[in-house]
Amino acid sequence: MFSLRADDDDRIIGHFSDIQGFFAGHTDALSEFDSEVNSSAEGGFWAHPRLIGPDPSGALQRAWSTQGDSGRALGNLWIDIHDTSGRTIGSYFAGAATQEHWEKGGDGTAVATMSCWLDSLPEEGAYEVWKSWSRRPPSSLNDWVSLPPGQREGWIEVARKRRGVVGKANPRREQYTLDGTHIVDLASFYCAIGEAMNGPGGYYGSNIAALDDCLFGGFGPAAPFRLVWESSEVAADLIGGLPTYLPNASVLDLIINCLERRGVSVEFA
Repeated sequence: MFSLRADDDDRIIGHFSDIQGFFAGHTDALSEFDSEVNSSAEGGFWAHPRLIGPDPSGALQRAWSTQGDSGRALGNLWIDIHDTSGRTIGSYFAGAATQEHWEKGGDGTAVATMSCWLDSLPEEGAYEVWKSWSRRPPSSLNDWVSLPPGQREGWIEVARKRRGVVGKANPRREQYTLDGTHIVDLASFYCAIGEAMNGPGGYYGSNIAALDDCLFGGFGPAAPFRLVWESSEVAADLIGGLPTYLPNASVLDLIINCLERRGVSVEFA
């Protein structure tokens, strides 16, 4: 399901079936309005993931030459996620990677531990989403609704990092429909608008700044267009009262202002 790939020459270092200590982020979508959370994330994070699984080619073992041979620099790497056919469906950059430990159990299972720099911690909820999408990508709208609040940020992360999302050139239409039935928090808004603009499993922003970027194109249709927001009263009740860093402005106010500033005509239905 996973592989390590060298950043400089795309050389595959090895494959592994599981990873621990990597999907460890617990970001609330509202954290963009929390100055303490944002300041603590500046500069990135050091992580120590454990790569687990059979290593029939021995390539991963050769990267970790012997047990206890720690401190060996591996350079900048990519951790690739694969579907059941072996196709790469997403990737995470792991900078300044260094091997820490290697061991192999009696059953032949390899366990390699490394340290690496990440610009942000991958969402804990993304782990199960990647596993699900590796078997079958979403083919219908609102599959994310089954995820409990707190794990939908993981869905958004996978939608953003899924291979082929950046630069996606969808034909622009004059009107799009946003199903607001299930928008019960800020993360569910980004799940819903991603699918409104780009279909099942689609991405169209994960915070106000990212939404603003998407409106210029690159992650789907660019403004201007008309957005018909169905069942808008659900969001008005549940996220309309969420405060922000601005006085007398709710999260919903900022979303609407962002859309309208870029030429989106929002029609509440």
